[in-house]
Amino acid sequence: MRPLAAAPAAPSGTPVACVETDAFAAGDARRFETRLAPLDLGTRQTRLTVPFQEVTSYMVYLPSQGSKEAADRRVAQLQEQGVTSFFVVQGDSPMKWAISLGVFKSDAAAHAEVANLAKKGVQGVRILPRGPQTQRFAYRFRGIDTGIRASIVEAGRNMPAAVLHICK
Repeated sequence: MRPLAAAPAAPSGTPVACVETDAFAAGDARRFETRLAPLDLGTRQTRLTVPFQEVTSYMVYLPSQGSKEAADRRVAQLQEQGVTSFFVVQGDSPMKWAISLGVFKSDAAAHAEVANLAKKGVQGVRILPRGPQTQRFAYRFRGIDTGIRASIVEAGRNMPAAVLHICK
């Protein structure tokens, strides 16, 4: 059996249609842009703003009960099951009439509470990651050749978000 030949390397001037990076945190984005500046990519480089939720806590909760009366009935049931720590969410939000069963700093602690509640017979419990909405930045490069692509890869060395993907 003959070994397969390696795919031939593309010549330096071969155009690459479009590549994108993953999303960078703001500080890494500034460092990446500084490293890219000598390439003078102009309009071939586009910075994309990507919404990002920085998770700082985890809320264990029961979804909205639909009304105050339904939430009150569910609270009475929770008390019968031995649950003493809860809060009915009010106000104008998608979580109105949901029942918070605690807020935890780690995913592991939230899952431990879900397991504890399950032992008490509480069903339908969910975990909601919470935290501020921030922005991250991704980059799109169009009309570049394989040599420029290699330079972009080098500019992103030691930056996890600098992985290049074919544009979606």
